[in-house]
Amino acid sequence: MRSRTPAPSSPASICVAAALLCWGCGRPATEKECDEIVVRIAALEFKARGRTGDSADEIRETREALRKTTLRDCVGRRISDAAMACVRTANSAEQIVKECF
Repeated sequence: MRSRTPAPSSPASICVAAALLCWGCGRPATEKECDEIVVRIAALEFKARGRTGDSADEIRETREALRKTTLRDCVGRRISDAAMACVRTANSAEQIVKECF
């Protein structure tokens, strides 16, 4: 029986990043972009904890668990291409929150 692995211990980081999107300039964020932000933050959180074995499954579970929140707090908020480029190249979830938004 596979033990259920909890989502990253800082879903607050994900919520903060999503909330910060509202202050960015640019265009309305799409569902795809918001999903990309959630996946990137989750992947970086797991990597920071040295978790690589089942991380794809864990990231998928995290994305599904946060789907409602992401849709409500992120989709349609303002985002720039520069912010998305920053998300894609960030080395940590903290960097995404502090530097990208």
